[in-house]
Amino acid sequence: MNRLIKFLIIFTILILSSGLVPSYSKEHKKDENIQLVDKIVLIVNGEPILLSEIELAKLWFKTDDTKKAVNELINLVLISQQAKKLGITVFPDEINEALLKVAKANGFSTIEDFKKKLEQEGIVFSEFRTFVRREILRTKFIQGFVRPKALKGIKEGKIEKVRKVRIIYIDKRKPGYMDKLEQLEKTLTKENFVQMAKKFSDDEFTRENGGLLGEVRKGELVKILDENIWKHKVGDIFEITGTKGTYFIYIEDEKEVVVPVNEVDEEFMKKLEKEYNLVVKKLRQNAYIEVLDPKFKVE
Repeated sequence: MNRLIKFLIIFTILILSSGLVPSYSKEHKKDENIQLVDKIVLIVNGEPILLSEIELAKLWFKTDDTKKAVNELINLVLISQQAKKLGITVFPDEINEALLKVAKANGFSTIEDFKKKLEQEGIVFSEFRTFVRREILRTKFIQGFVRPKALKGIKEGKIEKVRKVRIIYIDKRKPGYMDKLEQLEKTLTKENFVQMAKKFSDDEFTRENGGLLGEVRKGELVKILDENIWKHKVGDIFEITGTKGTYFIYIEDEKEVVVPVNEVDEEFMKKLEKEYNLVVKKLRQNAYIEVLDPKFKVE
């Protein structure tokens, strides 16, 4: 099994479930004699990639091979772009939870302390945050769109529940927060949830789909959402206040699916890898990748 797929499985299981995370290389040291002039070196479907992101990719993917880092970064960007097109979203609380786990895995008790350490070593924190966001998008894409394909044909295994969830997210930092909150608390129902999501939600991707977050399993979402979604029953609408906004959740449906008893067994992982590689290949074929620096030319 190739190293990238192993990393994706680790990220899926560890960041979004058990709480362990991959760490950045503590051996990375900024050369004080070299001044890095940042610039755009690639454009992937209109999304610019900076030179500093290529350097961070080497740390993120644990490789000194620039070509490999560039290719894996392009794959990550393409998958995250596709995830967003399909309505997959990442909320601020999810990013913060993942960042805190990364910080703790590297021996820091707070995100702020970790941020200071990254910046001391020449790593732009906003770019690190973007990597985390992209990786969560990729993980959700694998869970929601690649994994179901790999599960096709499986007749024996454990029965697991998945829930179809809709969500309205209103951001505390945006104008009109209190007005939206009061109106939703007074008028939101199962019958008008889709309409209200399209009208009020500050999350652009779920908003376009009437708040549809998709089918989720227990343990897949950030803790504050996961615990509440699974302690309520189908048909419930409830409100959760997070650090940066308020969520209105509607549990629309629930069904049972058959999954392997051991999802990390070799046979299942091969199927998952095959399906993932097919998706990446198709995205690469249809992508417009503009190389602005010949050093970063990709095949």
